[in-house]
Amino acid sequence: MTFDDGILTIYKIENIGKPGFKPVPGLSKKESFYFGYDTLGITRYYTALQAQQQIEAVVNVPGWNDITTLDICILENVKQYKIVMVQPTFDEQGLKITKLSLERISEEYVIKN
Repeated sequence: MTFDDGILTIYKIENIGKPGFKPVPGLSKKESFYFGYDTLGITRYYTALQAQQQIEAVVNVPGWNDITTLDICILENVKQYKIVMVQPTFDEQGLKITKLSLERISEEYVIKN
């Protein structure tokens, strides 16, 4: 499997507001990975729709990483995606990969500098 479709960045959601003021949810960078797009199958798509989720993309990253469904993924197109499902699995050569199902979010978070 190749991971030549680009680089994605995983962010965690945290309070980026000033201490003592109202909390402001924002993104803090966790890690970046090379990724490859995977096929978004019809079964996965319609099963997600039944759960009221709109899966837009499925991507693979190498290894089994510290990625959770509480994280946000940003692809090179600068769009923010909620990670709906994280699947640690093996590719056709037996190497560890993580398959991420991504749902586009409508209101984007501020990224912490």
